[in-house]
Amino acid sequence: MTQTAPPNNPYQPMLTESIQRFLSEYRNGVTDFSNFGSIFSRLLQIVPDPPLQILWFYSALTFHTSKLTHHSPISKRVVLVKELFQLLTARSSPCGQFKKIATLAPVIYELYHLAVQHDKKISRKEIENLLEGVVSYTSICCGGGDCEVVGVKDEEESLTVSGFLDVLGVWTVDNCGDSDELRMFFPVVSEEVRNGIRVGCGVGYLAGVVMCEAFLLRLCLKFGSGNSRLELEKELHNWAIQTINGFRSFWFFDTLLKMLLEPVLPVTSLLSYEDEVLLKEVLYDVVIRVEYSFLEPSRVIQLAGIHLKNLILKWLFIADTAIRSAREKGNQAKAFSYINAFSESCLPCQLIKWVTDQTVTRGKISKPNVSTPVALLGWLLTVEEQEIRVFDCEISKVQAKAAICKSRVEYVLPELKPNGNSLNESSLFRIAEEVRGEDKFNGDLEMVDSVDTAFLVANGMMKTTATDGTRKRKEGIKDEKELQVKFVKHHFHETSVREKCSLIGNDDGLSSGLSSGSEVDNPVSDEDMEDIRQ
Repeated sequence: MTQTAPPNNPYQPMLTESIQRFLSEYRNGVTDFSNFGSIFSRLLQIVPDPPLQILWFYSALTFHTSKLTHHSPISKRVVLVKELFQLLTARSSPCGQFKKIATLAPVIYELYHLAVQHDKKISRKEIENLLEGVVSYTSICCGGGDCEVVGVKDEEESLTVSGFLDVLGVWTVDNCGDSDELRMFFPVVSEEVRNGIRVGCGVGYLAGVVMCEAFLLRLCLKFGSGNSRLELEKELHNWAIQTINGFRSFWFFDTLLKMLLEPVLPVTSLLSYEDEVLLKEVLYDVVIRVEYSFLEPSRVIQLAGIHLKNLILKWLFIADTAIRSAREKGNQAKAFSYINAFSESCLPCQLIKWVTDQTVTRGKISKPNVSTPVALLGWLLTVEEQEIRVFDCEISKVQAKAAICKSRVEYVLPELKPNGNSLNESSLFRIAEEVRGEDKFNGDLEMVDSVDTAFLVANGMMKTTATDGTRKRKEGIKDEKELQVKFVKHHFHETSVREKCSLIGNDDGLSSGLSSGSEVDNPVSDEDMEDIRQ
């Protein structure tokens, strides 16, 4: 992430000296820090938009003093965290929206440690209620839409890493078992996300981290509700969609996608393996189906196109993983619904627009007619071969190639024409149910050579016939029981995809974000496909 030069902080020398003094006195048994805490209180009153480090240090002084001087029992710790939440929201009221959210990181840190203690004296319900308050406050800060337009201004205030890490030591002073303050202070995000802070980030990025921590922590606590598995899954799904629509934040969503690309969510200290798997499946479903109006061109006119391009690439990998996972589990209906959601989303078209709008590609690359994530990944790899940098690193490019190699003819759907009628969506899902029940042809297709698959899928040209290209899994299957089918490429809501691309292309708001390109070209015809085969 490109950072602007951090502004000079005239209070940094005083803050550094105060942090050293606090740590020394704390370790010597001092319990009252009000003598120099009052200095920072007056400072916050005269500085209209105080640095984040000042807010965190002053709140740490107040929190530690209350905890130590009143000898608060563990049962009252949630009350102290609630007072901390009220203090931070009051002191950050003059600040911008994203800084208000980022300021709440100490609240999430304390609530996390209360949640993992599993102490019967701690009311889990009180923790959940306070977390709900944090999430609601965050949604209010997002202004019901004001935060939808994000851009460079959200990254203008960069955090100086040295001063930032110093103040974290004040909050983590009681947890001496780990020398990595960032890992202790941000426990509910992945190492990649923490590295983004470590190298220096803007306040918008940090706000996204705090929002994602609150989001995941609240979801984890729902696992103790005592509901049945089915009821729990529905509750998690509904709450997650509602919260994402409330946040409507690019930075939050980008952080969430980064963690969904990891093998395991960073919640192993809160959930069992089985619960973590369920949560990840729910989040896969949510991020594929959720409505993305807050990422449409008119909403992100100030956001650098490179940021949005990278976010959509992450979403593309997740969508492909979710579709493949559903197919591997035999849930064809869910896989079809994911492909349908992919086709209806505005994100693929925005990514295609970004590619075709590059100076070196203008007029030279036609837009593909794709209906699956792996098809779009194949096209992007083809674009990379023409010296257009789409993937920011080799790892992403390897991921794309791996996704194509893993793909089989599972991305083409059987076209059955009973009584001369064309295949429609309802019959498609009925076929999926029959496949799940009988498992007739789920594993009966030959693995296609990976290079050919990449080429054909990327160009929307894959077409094969079951009667010529399939093999029987069991030798004992009789001919009269065989299902004669013809496999063709099926595009879900192709018209809606083209319309979305057309609408995006006509939107002037893309000039500084994802800009428009040329009109969508016609896909390769069946006759062309036959020529290629010959």
